[in-house]
Amino acid sequence: MSLFALVQNDALEKVSRGFREYSASQSSLAILFGVILGLGIVAALFYAWASGRDRVVGRRLFLKLARASGLARPESELLIRIARRVLPDNPPAIFVRRSLFENAVADLEPDDTLVQAVRRKVYGA
Repeated sequence: MSLFALVQNDALEKVSRGFREYSASQSSLAILFGVILGLGIVAALFYAWASGRDRVVGRRLFLKLARASGLARPESELLIRIARRVLPDNPPAIFVRRSLFENAVADLEPDDTLVQAVRRKVYGA
């Protein structure tokens, strides 16, 4: 029994030493992976912050153009809904691209008087 215990202890010691040596050899690789992962996260956060700023600027410009066109709240909400559907990255472009507005109106089928009011105020027709 004691010989079996010595052989078992020796085998466990070899396995334990193998794990220690393997983990020591892999520590630099793990640190490199951690640094690359950290840089990727920082880059993703920076990109999200920068693109979010563009959306806020676009939203402000959209609201300024809506006020300048004299749109009432329901008309503005209709145009916002259309712009988000057709141009989610650049909603203010709906003010200069009438074809997008006309195509979206055909798909949405909103209230006709509301659509006519938006056409008259924004596009002059």
